[in-house]
Amino acid sequence: MNQNSVNKNKTHSKSNEIYIEEQFILRLPVEEARQVRSMLHFKPEKIKKCMKISVDPVDNKVAVDLNHKRLFGNLQKLPTIIESQKTNIDNNKSLLYKTADICYLADCSCEESSKKKAETPHGICPPLKNVKTKRFRKTLSNKESAFETESISKELYHLLRADLEACYTRFEIIYTDDISKDICKKG
Repeated sequence: MNQNSVNKNKTHSKSNEIYIEEQFILRLPVEEARQVRSMLHFKPEKIKKCMKISVDPVDNKVAVDLNHKRLFGNLQKLPTIIESQKTNIDNNKSLLYKTADICYLADCSCEESSKKKAETPHGICPPLKNVKTKRFRKTLSNKESAFETESISKELYHLLRADLEACYTRFEIIYTDDISKDICKKG
């Protein structure tokens, strides 16, 4: 279920106001999710009176007040970006309009948890389980080549630092093959 958070930016046009939305996915416990789903299905105007969402982006905390019951949750960053789209604007059901990018998941429960997970390794559906480790894994699998690469990069940084500290630097190209000398003379 997608919930709109506070509309942050307003742009005024001649005929009407355009709101730029920021959205996140709200994950609720089973019983509360049933209540919200039935409210949205039967009485969507009642949801504004019965449900209040407060988000603290600095601490990644979410508080949901639903029918005088308080739920607490953490705001977690998703590993992938999901596009939210809208149809039926001006009675045209064939076109899709992008409304927002969804980058966060608010995972709520009845008790307040002290753990702070800023990112989740999973997406929102089963094929995206461990997507962060599968798609964005390290490229070096051999420890020897990783150690060699690390030592070469350390040596390069050391040489560059010594070059910056030097008063005077000069370089020359030394050819080891006779073929490369011939190429250099012709060019």
